[in-house]
Amino acid sequence: MSSLLQCPVCREPLLPTPSGYQCAALHSFDVARQGYVNLVLAQNKHSKEPGDDPEMVLSRRRFLDLGYYNPISDGVNEAVASVLAQVALGSECSVLDAGCGEGFYLARLKEALSRGRGAQPGMEYHGVDVSKFAVRQATQRDRSLGWFVASINDLPYLDGSLDIVLNVFSPANIPEFARILKQGGSLLFVSPGPRHLNGLREIIYPVTREHGAPAITEKADPLFAPATVARITYPLALENNLEIMDLLAMTPYYWNIDRETKGKVAALNRLQLDVDVEIRLFRKK
Repeated sequence: MSSLLQCPVCREPLLPTPSGYQCAALHSFDVARQGYVNLVLAQNKHSKEPGDDPEMVLSRRRFLDLGYYNPISDGVNEAVASVLAQVALGSECSVLDAGCGEGFYLARLKEALSRGRGAQPGMEYHGVDVSKFAVRQATQRDRSLGWFVASINDLPYLDGSLDIVLNVFSPANIPEFARILKQGGSLLFVSPGPRHLNGLREIIYPVTREHGAPAITEKADPLFAPATVARITYPLALENNLEIMDLLAMTPYYWNIDRETKGKVAALNRLQLDVDVEIRLFRKK
């Protein structure tokens, strides 16, 4: 497969070396002992350790490993398989999880495709997150995937180099996604549906409103064809306080609520709530 990666310094292709990656201008980036490559330049950091901290990452990993969000992951896998079903057999194909966190969705995607139909022999899987702590956890799921520390606002990929970009419960950068996707490439965007996490939200807010449609549909219009939308809904019962607090730590509510409200959630030992998620599939114009 030809080079996908782009040097964050000079924008030339990054090619693999025995110790990592290097461009023609001799900018080099070594693979860390955990199995990832850091492509965030020091001068581009907005904080000492950007992205999710270790506590948030471990909370997410514990919660996701319980299987509560497996139906969401299965929906992502089915959507990607539908895209690959339209690709000529034997074609090289690349997928990036932009904002991959600790690697749950990308690792399950590879596993599902490897045992089902749809995977191409030349499939290449990459995951990117700005949190070094998250990417370190991701390498523990499957070191054979390409894991990189990088920002979605400056993705280390060449123009028109990728076939599929996933963006699951993560900040999005539509122009950057369009830049790195091939013509006709697919963007798969996962966001909360109208009733997502109702039950938890009813404890946090005096008045609970349904989530509105994500702004991505309007933002994507100049660059992407209209999306197909699939919705996944199911009830969820959490049976102990650790699970409840781990879920809270995965959400923006963790940072947005006051100490008193957080205390109300911390006092719970059981919580019934709704999972309601929308999966949008766009095509690059």
